[in-house]
Amino acid sequence: MNRRDFVQRMLTTLAVGGAAPSLLARTALAAGPGEKILVVVQLSGGNDALNTLVPYRDAGYRKARPNLAVTAGEVLDLNGELGLHPSLRGLLPFWERGRLALIPAVGYPQPSRSHFVSMAIWHTADPSRRSTEGWLGPWLDEADDPFCAVNLGLSAPLALRGDSRQGVAVGGVDAFRLRLPEPALERFERGLARPAEGPLERTRAAMERLLADTRRVQALRGYRPEAAYPHGAFGNALRDVVRMIAGGLGARVYYVALGGFDTHAGQLGRQPGLLEQLANGLGAFAQDLRALGREDDVLVLGFSEFGRRVQENASGGTDHGKAGLMFALGPVAGGVLGPGYNLDDLDAGDLRYQVDFRSVYAGAAAFIGARPEELFPEPQPLLRLSG
Repeated sequence: MNRRDFVQRMLTTLAVGGAAPSLLARTALAAGPGEKILVVVQLSGGNDALNTLVPYRDAGYRKARPNLAVTAGEVLDLNGELGLHPSLRGLLPFWERGRLALIPAVGYPQPSRSHFVSMAIWHTADPSRRSTEGWLGPWLDEADDPFCAVNLGLSAPLALRGDSRQGVAVGGVDAFRLRLPEPALERFERGLARPAEGPLERTRAAMERLLADTRRVQALRGYRPEAAYPHGAFGNALRDVVRMIAGGLGARVYYVALGGFDTHAGQLGRQPGLLEQLANGLGAFAQDLRALGREDDVLVLGFSEFGRRVQENASGGTDHGKAGLMFALGPVAGGVLGPGYNLDDLDAGDLRYQVDFRSVYAGAAAFIGARPEELFPEPQPLLRLSG
């Protein structure tokens, strides 16, 4: 087999085997020691904002939810008017340290109650629905390196897709490998060791970088975080993010997801457990970051595609709504940001949005050195960073 046949056959084998994607050369956007990192947490399904950050003293809230309302005796009071759901107790230390920002009534103009449509709007930051690129797409295109953004999952989300580049999807550190039999891998490596010419050399060099980056991810298996993460995909994803940060992988943005928030029925039996997973996972994540000396280098930003309707339904749940809740954890100026909920001025029975989510994205973009004015020319940054 000549070298051209060798490379073509290896490329075919990698495509069929579902191997790691081709990873391009590192750029200045790679996260070295002390560089800022954004971790986006997606609460899929439409988390109920009102039972997460609870307006427990509001008579309208209690009237609309005779069965679902979190009572004053249960809530984790924050300021005498608002409190966290009791399952979020793990986030209280961050509130007390001024490292948790809560942004209620977040949304966008002419909101949609469709999971698919609303999630696409949050990922593109384009309520007009004309854009086919993610909100971080222009930044990725400049990076010329998909590994500056990583999704912990099977495919890169729309948010991490640009015009010419997209982020990398990693199902898990332990499973990230080239799926080749050992003899084939040895022949692959021998072929890569021999320089070629022209287009074939560019292909050979790209494959050589692929192998090097794959081994770099595999080397992260040696780091074992000390904190106790909740069982399941969400806890595993956060643990892998810590392993990547500790190993110096170089990503500046990570996406992780926690699903199950579509609580049309039996919400009292579902949402509390999900919120507990969220709080315990983020608590463990922050504990490991602090042990690494990186807690001020990492900003966690959480969102859901929409909130739920104010009125509970007859199935012990809440239906699709409009405005929701965002949160930011880490080196932020903590507190409740924006004007808050207004249950006296609803939008067809839903929370009316008071904060454009792009103004929160703008603060997160600035944190990692992107240019908010180019990504979001209209909304002004709302999220305040500490220091």
